[in-house]
Amino acid sequence: MAKRIFIDCGAHCGESILEAKRRFGDDIKIVSFEANVNLYTKLAEHFKDDPNVTIHNKAAWIHDDTIKFHLSTAFSDGSSIYKEKVSGGVSENIYQTVDCRDIADYINTTAYHGWEIILKLDVEGAEYEILDHMIKQNVMHKVSEFHGEWHPLKIDKQEVKDLIPTIMNWFQQNNVPFHTWEMVGNAPKAIDRTIWKDSYEMPKITFVIPSRNNLEFLQLAYQSIRNLKNPHDILVLNDASDDGTDEWLDSLKDPNIIVHHNPGPDRIGIVGMFDKGIEMARTEIIMAFHADMIASPNLDLHILRHLERGTVVTATRVEPSLHPPGPEKIMRDWGVEVEEVNMDRMFADLEQLEGMPHIQGKITEGIFAPWCMYKEDFLAVGGHDTLFAPQSKEDSDLFNRFLQAGYKFKQPWDALVYHFTSRGSRFNKHAGGSAGNNSKEWLYTTNKNMRNFIRKWGSVVKHDSFMCPIVEPKYDIGIVLKNSNDIKLIDALEPWCTNIYVDDNRLKYVSLEQPNTALNLQDRVLPYDNEKQNGVIINLDSQNLTQQDFQYIMQMNLIIDGQAATEDLEGSQFKLGNLRVDIIKLNKLIA
Repeated sequence: MAKRIFIDCGAHCGESILEAKRRFGDDIKIVSFEANVNLYTKLAEHFKDDPNVTIHNKAAWIHDDTIKFHLSTAFSDGSSIYKEKVSGGVSENIYQTVDCRDIADYINTTAYHGWEIILKLDVEGAEYEILDHMIKQNVMHKVSEFHGEWHPLKIDKQEVKDLIPTIMNWFQQNNVPFHTWEMVGNAPKAIDRTIWKDSYEMPKITFVIPSRNNLEFLQLAYQSIRNLKNPHDILVLNDASDDGTDEWLDSLKDPNIIVHHNPGPDRIGIVGMFDKGIEMARTEIIMAFHADMIASPNLDLHILRHLERGTVVTATRVEPSLHPPGPEKIMRDWGVEVEEVNMDRMFADLEQLEGMPHIQGKITEGIFAPWCMYKEDFLAVGGHDTLFAPQSKEDSDLFNRFLQAGYKFKQPWDALVYHFTSRGSRFNKHAGGSAGNNSKEWLYTTNKNMRNFIRKWGSVVKHDSFMCPIVEPKYDIGIVLKNSNDIKLIDALEPWCTNIYVDDNRLKYVSLEQPNTALNLQDRVLPYDNEKQNGVIINLDSQNLTQQDFQYIMQMNLIIDGQAATEDLEGSQFKLGNLRVDIIKLNKLIA
């Protein structure tokens, strides 16, 4: 009787080794290929005294080289050489770099010496390319039996999909059976499967953290990021702090920390500091992180497994009840001040929370800090708009532009941060605020920049319940205001249009409001008798203006867009309340 060799591609936890012995006898020679180094190490130790079992820490493949083996974060048997695998939590960014072995060459040069070869392929989609290579290398006839598992719907890669009918036809035309070999579930295992992701590789992230007089929170943020398995870069932008932040940062002996100091005395703000930090980042991937956040122990793993180019991945915030609850976050009162927090307990609580059944696998579509993306994608939209310096509404503006660029938003709920909430300015004690109490600094910037946001986008900040941005249409609107003697009325109307034409108080309004915006108000607020070049003209008399009329003005972009969807409006005129609206040309503006 010919000697038999069982070539085991995808050893997993040794189920196939044990089953091969049961089916074919203890004397069969077994050669197993297992790419996952964590599983391989335990398998090699388990079978070290069995002379009939040889285990290689290699991926079964079509050539001899090294390859990225993309680790499943959900199942011990779900990892694959394909980052395009659509199940098991496989991604481009969580992997092991492993050797691979050309199985056709192994059969030709090592295994086939008059032996009866039994080949088992359970390689999470790689079976199609391996078998195609074996056909082309004229190796198939050397195999006596084929066993394994097909994965026809798991690899979202066209080259693999195109091979499937070719491989299936070969087996049918040559009348060669392919025996199903499904060894998961309750099959006996030689080793503990829970070790499969004890070690892995991932790309480094640069955590970009602006901080102004937030030393006590910043120290916790730093500690939590250093608690992650990967030594990511931490880039701190110290914005004119006088609370000892400079000295603490300078004392750190950390090769993976980058520091940029603004010596002051004036702050630059989030807008300038974030962009400076992202420009300085040494890695392809950046994460906008706040000083008042604590990263959960597996934050990087759960973020990176969803990250791809053209996608922004947002962590889920766990917050105390300083803000109202919302469907996009988790409410937990684990401390509102640093002295209330025990970090070991915090890490344990976060890790326990991420493992809860209603959290695992949950993904929604929204964006807010902290968010992670490829640096080149951030730079492609031009970074933050200095219109919103030093802060407030700069993030909403950026997220709108991400949406316009076609980026996808993902919020995995097992990627957690604890967020003390708004300690950069709003509740910052050095800026005059406290937990739950707004600082005057924040009140000024948020009001100022909401007006700038309306000027740019034609609406207030809008998003759905999960914080996915809503960008409304914006048209070139001119408001012709008769009897503009009330400067407060100009103040109320000016942000809602491209131009406002007034018969009084023009220069006074411009002088008062210009310090609050980088836009040139001389170009926006024009004399009443100037030529009107806007596509839409709203005519009104301040003496007749009502609150309902003002509501119409705030909704005018949507009103026009709704009517334009069903009729040709150009050259038309209509009345809304006391407003006369002339449609000369419908020009949609891009912010």
